[in-house]
Amino acid sequence: MCVLGLTVQVLNIPPMVTVSDLKLFFSYCGFTENIWLQRNDKDRTQMGYVTFRQPYAFRTALLLDGVNIGGCPVRIIPLRCLEVYIS
Repeated sequence: MCVLGLTVQVLNIPPMVTVSDLKLFFSYCGFTENIWLQRNDKDRTQMGYVTFRQPYAFRTALLLDGVNIGGCPVRIIPLRCLEVYIS
């Protein structure tokens, strides 16, 4: 069973970008539930996850794929659905 989510994954985020920066950036799409960053020290970038309250905000965020955040073009893709097994 696939659980539908409203979370996007943001790739290629520069190291100086903060959660507050992402919150401001994605606030133009709609209300966000959660935002978190994961640092990759190997290539000095970050990956982020943004969960939205409404489907329209999620869809709007996907339209921003390729825009610059902190001077770098970022990838914004849907987070792949999570498989939940009920026994």
